[in-house]
Amino acid sequence: MPANTVVSSSLKTLLILQAIPLFFSSNIILGRALNTMVEPATLAFYRWTIAAMILLMFSAFQLWKFRAQLFRVIDLLFILGFLGMFVSGAVFYAGLQQTTAIKGALIYMASPAIIVLLEVVFRGVRVSITRISGIFAAMVGVFIILAGSADQNSKLFSWQAGDLYCIAASISWALYSVILKSERLVKIPTIVLFTAIAIAGSLILFPFYLWENGLRASYEFSTETWTSILFIASVSSVLAFGCYQKGVELVGASTTSLYLYLLPVYATVIAVSWLGEALSIVHIVGFVLIAGGLYFSTRSFHSNQKNAVKNQ
Repeated sequence: MPANTVVSSSLKTLLILQAIPLFFSSNIILGRALNTMVEPATLAFYRWTIAAMILLMFSAFQLWKFRAQLFRVIDLLFILGFLGMFVSGAVFYAGLQQTTAIKGALIYMASPAIIVLLEVVFRGVRVSITRISGIFAAMVGVFIILAGSADQNSKLFSWQAGDLYCIAASISWALYSVILKSERLVKIPTIVLFTAIAIAGSLILFPFYLWENGLRASYEFSTETWTSILFIASVSSVLAFGCYQKGVELVGASTTSLYLYLLPVYATVIAVSWLGEALSIVHIVGFVLIAGGLYFSTRSFHSNQKNAVKNQ
């Protein structure tokens, strides 16, 4: 392969990987900003229904072409829809109603370490002492963030419900990432698979949307609210998930997930400047531990990728 082609391909992959946390951080910021205006399942339902419509404009023909393969993996499609759209969507939004965007982003940073653990358990990936130490450091970082957020009048480790929802979303995202690399799904094009998962996720969210809608007389969204929902559906969903799935396809779940450590950097800058949230020393200490832990727990994947590029 010509050297310039290798460099071009590597640059394209790098841009895709670095765009992922930026797109995902916009979902956290807007999810927090909309928490008093839109109920969690309703926001997730509108998000993925609109996203599915956008995707169908580009993938309807291919979706029909691969219908037989999709029906054979329909169980995985609904599992991924539940993990990626319901738990990592509606449940995470519920968490953002009770915690800050900065904390939500920092807790999400545990996902890459969890992904490594899952790949060790379910795929037999060999793990070194260095990687184990990195995973432990990342977990300690999350623990410090949660402990530091406890109410001064409560016990030290009395976590808020919103924190626990974000933890559930983080674990769910890790499961989503690992299942996405299943051998049963590798022959389905990325956009076709993503569209099918978005549709499955919307179907799962629909009953919860109806339930929330029944709790309120009506939803009267402002133009700004609808604009935010459309942004989440297009940028935070179609582009973010599309880039993530492409990243998993190109370099694997573990390496792709490493770039999520940039998520709280983007989210913190936006949250502090736009939402007026406060950045504490606890957040900084937790961030350093998590980022360092993620670096060491996934370093071998990065090294393998660099060597592969050098050898081409």
